[in-house]
Amino acid sequence: MEENKTEDIEIIKKQAEEYLNGWKRAKADYLNLKKDMEAQSKELKEWMSKIFLLPLLEIMDSFDRAGTLDAGIEAIKKQFEDFLKYSRVEAIKTVGEKFDPLKHEAIESIEGGESGVVAEETQKGYLVGSEILRPAKVKVYK
Repeated sequence: MEENKTEDIEIIKKQAEEYLNGWKRAKADYLNLKKDMEAQSKELKEWMSKIFLLPLLEIMDSFDRAGTLDAGIEAIKKQFEDFLKYSRVEAIKTVGEKFDPLKHEAIESIEGGESGVVAEETQKGYLVGSEILRPAKVKVYK
């Protein structure tokens, strides 16, 4: 009788260990899946930014180059600006800022003001959240 109890205890211990190991594997699988989903989500956001938002920036550039706009076109530009703001897209600060090669693309060095400071912006740059969507093209003081 005592022998049967010992065997039963051993069987129960083995089952408990199997269940615990199964739970540990399931937990590890879940954590790996969660990490993979987060990575895929980040990739999707980056893809969306590049594929979807970059062409919209070209439209904004056209509005900026158009100069004076009539009321209807100005309203459309405002809608684009609102859409970009809603999409967490914001313009990179340039003129008067210290040149930052991560945010600015220097296209020319010019004489004049304080060395290493952005003098002029030739094309706006944009951020999505804290990620660079497109660097600003700038002229920098020597």
